[in-house]
Amino acid sequence: MWCNWEPKWFLRCKVSKKFSYFQQIISGTNALAASFGQSGSQILSNIQEVTKGQLSLKEASAAANLALSAGFNPKQIESLSTVATKASRTLGRDLTDSYNRLVRGAAKLEPELLDELGIFTRIEPAVEAYAAKTGKAVSSLTNFERRQAFVNAIIDEGSRKYSEISLSTDTSSEALNRLAARIVDVGNKLGGILTDF
Repeated sequence: MWCNWEPKWFLRCKVSKKFSYFQQIISGTNALAASFGQSGSQILSNIQEVTKGQLSLKEASAAANLALSAGFNPKQIESLSTVATKASRTLGRDLTDSYNRLVRGAAKLEPELLDELGIFTRIEPAVEAYAAKTGKAVSSLTNFERRQAFVNAIIDEGSRKYSEISLSTDTSSEALNRLAARIVDVGNKLGGILTDF
């Protein structure tokens, strides 16, 4: 479809681009999840459940794609979701930002992204502990193994640090975030309908 500046076509073009991006990101989740023998929808459903629906499907999918492409398994992704949700609640931070910092920090081996979440895991001690546990020399660990060491150490520290935080009741902020995420999700679904006209 060719976009021009006439209002109805311009709007249709913008909606179509956003919906195409949404479809692309969901397709990516499905493809990456298949490499773990999982369905993308199940991984996203788990993220949505743990985060209490505070992330839009697009936000959850983007974070899941980064985590899956870094080699994190569905259980690790679920654990990262729990840590992010508890850190967000405890520190009064935006959940989307907290979740993205946690996943990006773990995937890119950037501990400074985690500092604002109160997680001070460092790469070398995590890698040394992983090497000792697996009986390998630190120098022989692959990048994948280093990333696994780091993400597991992040999950351990975050789980320990926020173990007393209960997610059983909603806060007003969480209710508003859930409403905003639902509005975005409805908008993405409507975008698909509008592009069919």
